Amino acid sequence: MNAEQRARVEANRKKALERLRKRGILKDAELQHIEKRNEPAKEAPNITLNEQAHDKVVTEHHSIVTESQAAPPTSASKTLPVPHESQANEESKKRPLERIRPSIRTKDYIEYDFSTMKNLNGGYINPEDRLTGFDEEDVVGSKRQKTLDEWKKEQQERKYLYENAPPPEHISQAPKCTECNINIEMDPVLDDVFKIRVCKSCVKKLPEKYSLLTKTECKEDYFLTEPELNDEAIFHRLEKPNPHSGTFARMQLFVRCEVEEFAFKKWGGEQGLDAEWHRREEGKAQRREKKYQKEMLKMRMKTRAQEYTTRIREKRHGKTHTHNFSNPIEGGIDEDGHKLLRRRCTECGLETEEVAI
Repeated sequence: MNAEQRARVEANRKKALERLRKRGILKDAELQHIEKRNEPAKEAPNITLNEQAHDKVVTEHHSIVTESQAAPPTSASKTLPVPHESQANEESKKRPLERIRPSIRTKDYIEYDFSTMKNLNGGYINPEDRLTGFDEEDVVGSKRQKTLDEWKKEQQERKYLYENAPPPEHISQAPKCTECNINIEMDPVLDDVFKIRVCKSCVKKLPEKYSLLTKTECKEDYFLTEPELNDEAIFHRLEKPNPHSGTFARMQLFVRCEVEEFAFKKWGGEQGLDAEWHRREEGKAQRREKKYQKEMLKMRMKTRAQEYTTRIREKRHGKTHTHNFSNPIEGGIDEDGHKLLRRRCTECGLETEEVAI
């Protein structure tokens, strides 16, 4: 590289640095550091290979002597090797623009960088989410991802808890169904959640007594309030995920016999509940009639206002004129060669032209 090429490269480098400074990518302190780093290094005096080897041996011997005279380093403080000035200069020559940040970032024009993406297998089998060092007893009910064996173990424990409970010492001591007094195998949901000892066959036979109601049905059919339904001392409840969306509030189910018992006590029996239903239906009908009469009054007032406005306009400007045109007469030919017909109002004199096709 001759002197002219070096001067051209140096001028281009300065222009690039000035452009980066104007953009705000580099500051003055960084520019000064780059200028100092790019300054030509001082030429070292010519030294033969023998002299270099001799200086290296002398330097190593001197460092060994100083380390032996110094105190032994402790575990808390350890000396680190200091790089030589010549090595630093050589590294600076190899990477003169190391501190310059790029003016264009990849995220400005790359929307999806596939090189940085990871395969999460749809979010279901991500090995990074699995916890390590857990106890075997804490597998059931944990929120971490479960293997197939862990899931089978949890299902077996749930089955043992609800269906395969240990039998009593004697069959006569086993609790029986309160409806048929025969079966000893109770419905797991009613027995565990609602504390009602009823077998599955009786639950199917008596849906009007042991069916499950939602909170909305309890409010609309039995006229119970939100605080009453939220009181755990009054009702037992079974919570399930909302069937409409997983992000909605959890669905709460109540057994019909408990709801009816409380509602009859509140409204005074079945007749009192029917009387309350009739009272509310009459109130709905009265509100609908009141709303209808209110809308009719608005419509009448609007019609009267329009009629009053029309009368005032007719009084000021007269009634709306209706043209009474005469018979058509020939009016010549237009630019396209079509025959024209003219008509004139006999009252106001308005003329119109018609094209005879």
